[in-house]
Amino acid sequence: AYSPKEEIAKLNIPVLIIHGTTDIQIPPSDANLLSKANPNAKLFIVEGMNHILKDAPQDTIKNSATYTKPSLPLNKSFCNEITHFIKKNM
Repeated sequence: AYSPKEEIAKLNIPVLIIHGTTDIQIPPSDANLLSKANPNAKLFIVEGMNHILKDAPQDTIKNSATYTKPSLPLNKSFCNEITHFIKKNM
């Protein structure tokens, strides 16, 4: 019922769009569309991060295997960027 592109365009608050280069669920073009819809948003591309915010290879089978390993840590670049964004915008 909602278009993410239309909804993000309405926002007048700080926005951080994060996308991982090994996300096998959502294409990078979706993050780019959101970024273009709200030029004030910050787009952060995380090298080697998948959809569940963890380091993963591009290989679909190996990437999917990370989904069932809750002990894997979150990607460090993701953690650093989101921490910086929150501190900057509080």
